Amino acid sequence: MSQLESRTLAPENLTTTVKAATHESSANVKSPESAGEFEIVELSRVIPLPRVLQICLLQFSTAIVFVLLNSTLNRVMIVEYQIDAWIVGVLIGLHNLMAGIRPVIGYYSDTHLFFGYRRTPHIIVGNLIMVLGVLLSVHGLMLVKGNYAMGITLIVIAFTLYGLGINITGTMFYALLADSAGEKHKAKAVTVGWFVLIFGVILVSGMVSNYLKDFSDERLVSLFWIGGSFAILFTWLAMLGTEKRFAKAHEIVLSKKDDVSFKVAIKTLLANKTVYEFFLFMFITVVAIQGQDVILEPFGAEIFGMSVSETAKLTQLWGMGTMLGILTLGLFFVNRIGKKRTTYLGCVLSAIGFLLVCVSPAVDVGLFKTAVVLLGLGNGALTVGTLTIMMDMTTKENAGVFMGTWGAAQALANFVANTTGGAIRDVSLWLSSSHYIGYATAFTIEMILLFVAVAILRVIDITEFQKRRPAEVLTQVVGRED
Repeated sequence: MSQLESRTLAPENLTTTVKAATHESSANVKSPESAGEFEIVELSRVIPLPRVLQICLLQFSTAIVFVLLNSTLNRVMIVEYQIDAWIVGVLIGLHNLMAGIRPVIGYYSDTHLFFGYRRTPHIIVGNLIMVLGVLLSVHGLMLVKGNYAMGITLIVIAFTLYGLGINITGTMFYALLADSAGEKHKAKAVTVGWFVLIFGVILVSGMVSNYLKDFSDERLVSLFWIGGSFAILFTWLAMLGTEKRFAKAHEIVLSKKDDVSFKVAIKTLLANKTVYEFFLFMFITVVAIQGQDVILEPFGAEIFGMSVSETAKLTQLWGMGTMLGILTLGLFFVNRIGKKRTTYLGCVLSAIGFLLVCVSPAVDVGLFKTAVVLLGLGNGALTVGTLTIMMDMTTKENAGVFMGTWGAAQALANFVANTTGGAIRDVSLWLSSSHYIGYATAFTIEMILLFVAVAILRVIDITEFQKRRPAEVLTQVVGRED
């Protein structure tokens, strides 16, 4: 479930340089040829909190599709339809392999207008593609029993469409927030968007749980159509009047200077030992935390006999734990105990959560639910700790490259986590013929990975990163490329 974090964080788009709008007439606006070092002029207007909240209605749309796919469909596919967990893991993680379109679509929206708008058309189209994928996924599942190959093929197409749509809308959401909130209020706007998303996940999970108390295939299909309709509705409500309409394309002024290529940037950055260590830390942490994303609900179903309605509530418990962790640690403790200690705490809490999940069958379902809340608390602590360290591991000269690097680490790790979590469960089940051993093996490996991540974090020296100044190296590389 914690892969939700990776969907909402489109860091490469939070660093778009936004220049203040001038009060000169359009005749004085520079053309692209004479723009010099200016990147974007007359981009946006600073808007009040109510308008930011309106834009954040997009997060309700994301929350709906997340709960439908990651909290409901994954469990039904594995338990009710007996599809291998590794296949479900690959499908759930597929959108991460498509994260490469984020900078492309972001750049394209920076430089092109449709009907005078930069972000709105991409968000609407991306949302429609995403919802189409969600609807096709459940109809593909209905075909599996009658024609397995055709059903799986349709599901693959559906998740591909979903991945394309979620990457477009996720990118454009944060780009629109960056445009609209202004540099001064950008961090607050992102925080608001994040909390709206988690609140939406908690709310939607409760509704799905109640709707599926009397589970049937027909009711599942109707749920997806209702959810898809509301996802489109919230998107249109979010877009009404929120983006400034440009009268002419030349109001967008581009820099003539080419950026360093992604390949060269990554090679240069990873030459810095501290950057490499932090990249590895993030990768291992995400794999450890999100390896349970596909298999936690099926564990509740096959070990405790929980219904679809009951396993849907697990997302609620996780969401409440995550929100509590963010609020307590983010607002009160991170500055007192330090960023590294906060991150250590997140790893330890998550490891304890996995341990309790493993021993819960020997106690009762109450301990299992407590463990899910603890996993949420750990995720909240890791979110606060990792993001604050990430800010220290970023330089203003090359913020986009650095944040893009951390985003790439998250996307790749998300896919590996979803795939390996289900695969470990399947292989262990095949070797032992025990559902419990299959799941417990996966959870134990994830717990061990968390302690490996702690060991890596202990040797990361942020002062060494700042001393070596990789941003200056990148600047030199750009100069040589030109």
